[in-house]
Amino acid sequence: MKNSLNQFLALSTILIFSACSSVQITEEAVADQSVAGVSITSKSTATQAVLANAVVYFEYDQFNLTAKSIQALKGVSDLMKRNSKITISIEGHADERGTREYNLALGQRRAESVANYLIANGIQRNRLITKSYGEERPLSLGSNNSAWSKNRRVEIK
Repeated sequence: MKNSLNQFLALSTILIFSACSSVQITEEAVADQSVAGVSITSKSTATQAVLANAVVYFEYDQFNLTAKSIQALKGVSDLMKRNSKITISIEGHADERGTREYNLALGQRRAESVANYLIANGIQRNRLITKSYGEERPLSLGSNNSAWSKNRRVEIK
């Protein structure tokens, strides 16, 4: 019983701190932490700060959200709830492995996965634009695990 209480308190503390933090870039399989964020030109500075870190990374051939991905999206969800005029673009990407058609479909599934999370958290679907670029817009050039891990992503703009 005491161990369960300690685990509950530890989990509660983690949830409280994560709720108070801003959007975090996930770290799943990202070899180099120097990944640049997205640039936003027509939004406020505060909005730019949240969205600049709104990149969700995925494992090879996956589109499911991890705990760290969800933590990153919480800030986006909170921002959109506070400002009902914000509409975002959710752009899915894949690494170069696989056919062009497969990677476009995978990028779309990744974008839809992020959109579905936001919808489940109270954001209206008409405020979300999903699209896939597949392998067409790599963040990192190269044919190795480091480059591939950076290219398996969703960017929110």
